[in-house]
Amino acid sequence: MRGVPRQELYTREYFRDVGRAWERFLSACPIDGSGVRNVVLESWARCRRQGVDPHRRAAPVTVDGDALARFYDQNGRLYDAIKTCMAPAVDQLAGTGMVLITSDARGTLLTADGDPPLADQMVANRIMPGACWGEGHGGTNAVGTALTLGRPVQILAQEHFCEAGKPWSCNAGLIRDPVDGRILGVVDVTGPNNMMVLHAGPLVATLVNRIQSHILMQETAERCRLIEMFHEEAGRGEAVILCDARGRVVKATSDAGAILDRLGCAIQLQPAAAIPGLSADVIDSPTLRGLPEWIRADWLTPLRVDGRCIGVLLRLPLPARASTPSAATIVPAFRPIAEASPSLAPLLRQAEIFAAQKVPILLEGETGTGKDMLARAIHAASPMAAGPFVALNCAALPKEILASELFGHAEGAFTGARRGGAKGKLEHAHGGTLFLDEIGDMPLELQPYLLRVLEEKTVCRLGEATPRRIDVRVVAASHRPLAQEIAEGRFRADLRYRLDVASLTLSPLRDRAADIPHLARALLRRIAADAGQDLRLDEPVMDVFRRYHWPGNVRELRNVLERMALLAPHGVLQWQHLPPALLDGAAPRPSDTVPAASMTLKSAEQQMVLAALQNEGGNVSHAARALGISRATLYRRLLSYGVQP
Repeated sequence: MRGVPRQELYTREYFRDVGRAWERFLSACPIDGSGVRNVVLESWARCRRQGVDPHRRAAPVTVDGDALARFYDQNGRLYDAIKTCMAPAVDQLAGTGMVLITSDARGTLLTADGDPPLADQMVANRIMPGACWGEGHGGTNAVGTALTLGRPVQILAQEHFCEAGKPWSCNAGLIRDPVDGRILGVVDVTGPNNMMVLHAGPLVATLVNRIQSHILMQETAERCRLIEMFHEEAGRGEAVILCDARGRVVKATSDAGAILDRLGCAIQLQPAAAIPGLSADVIDSPTLRGLPEWIRADWLTPLRVDGRCIGVLLRLPLPARASTPSAATIVPAFRPIAEASPSLAPLLRQAEIFAAQKVPILLEGETGTGKDMLARAIHAASPMAAGPFVALNCAALPKEILASELFGHAEGAFTGARRGGAKGKLEHAHGGTLFLDEIGDMPLELQPYLLRVLEEKTVCRLGEATPRRIDVRVVAASHRPLAQEIAEGRFRADLRYRLDVASLTLSPLRDRAADIPHLARALLRRIAADAGQDLRLDEPVMDVFRRYHWPGNVRELRNVLERMALLAPHGVLQWQHLPPALLDGAAPRPSDTVPAASMTLKSAEQQMVLAALQNEGGNVSHAARALGISRATLYRRLLSYGVQP
């Protein structure tokens, strides 16, 4: 990255060099070696491409008069949170020569509070509600550039593209929706070339955290009210999706996902996933303009509180019963899977058809999606059910041992071979099913021999030339896409084609969120039976389960439930029994600048000082230089914190 060390940003020489580089940039002269930060140069280039006037001395006012009231209404939740959370900070900044600014997601200012002596300059440069400081209007500045880059930004004095910004330095952080991570706006601390602005990052982060927490409390209360209304409105046997005012999924019945698939809608019913076009603005419009074509108006039930639409129920048309496989119509071998994962019913119907034949079956899906359980169900539903079910993990053994385990060996075939030889898994599975797990990890050298077994129905033990006839159904599973393994030369195409006579793909758990409550309860029943105790889940835990992305799929869910059961002395699995990693993974996406807890200006300063000392390896002189203060001042501050330098 082209730039200068942080401490050098405090020098007059740096600002002088940036000012000269800006003039050369406007003249289309090369500015290589100028020392200007890349983030600034890239923003200047964007401004020039957008035709921003660099000599503009004031940002344009895009919202005023009656439109300003509508602007506040449109940003009602954000504006309420800002007004509630910012008042203490505005008082703290009195007399500091700084301005506290907030904007919406387009860079239009919602609030601008500063020291009275700055009022005239703020008006002159249009640092005021309704003025737009997005990059396309106000040029390079912390508000607009942070929104463009999607991260916190500092822009100092001469680094601004437009003359309107050059009297100011600014430090901005992003406000994000705590549910889906969408950018809602900006908090910015600005001062007239005031170096205190550079150290305002912790304060900005604290304000962002407070605003987001306030929004989260409001959204949580509203979502609880929506769920209450869902239970009041949704009838038994209906396929219903509950969305909030922005069309984000809050709750859905278990069969809604399958019906969406039949309607040709590629929508995953995960919490916070949005259904495009299904928002309060569309619902409240007289003509439902913007409503997706696949949704009929009579499927919609707006949910209102005090006349305001806070969400909508989408009632989906139920298909004819005959076309919807249910757990009751699935053969007994597959019924436990169908009851725990209703969305898998169509796949299980296919598995039932495949199981009735002796053809090889290939199961594909991520690790932990339940391929082993499905393989056992296929065996139990097959004509081979009376025979053995033998499993072998192809990834767990070295090549030589795997060959012996799979094909068997003759006496003396290799050092350590058993006297009299030994059967392999293929022979042990005679009359039944051989489950080859992680077939994609089978060494390339062994694959032709397995292909021959599948083709000829015979096996030769290692060190032996006599073929032995076997009657085995092979079910293979892989967490790696075999098509990709073939393309990369790690798997034989002819073996894949032989195994792929019948194939089934298990979706990851994150793509079938509607199954999670059924699956969690089914797994918990088994855990309870094994432990000999009554266990149940608190509803808040289920909400966390729905939000979590489950990289380990069903296996991870089972492990989490087993752990929670051990920690729940009274048999009720509550949120405090959840693993910390699960809570972190299910948390709403935070802003890049949000600290662990709110801070006062004093504590934010303390954190900044201690961080600088740590970054400089405890060297007080270097830390003081990085902070732009004298060494004596730093010593006094450290002693006030109870830190011995």
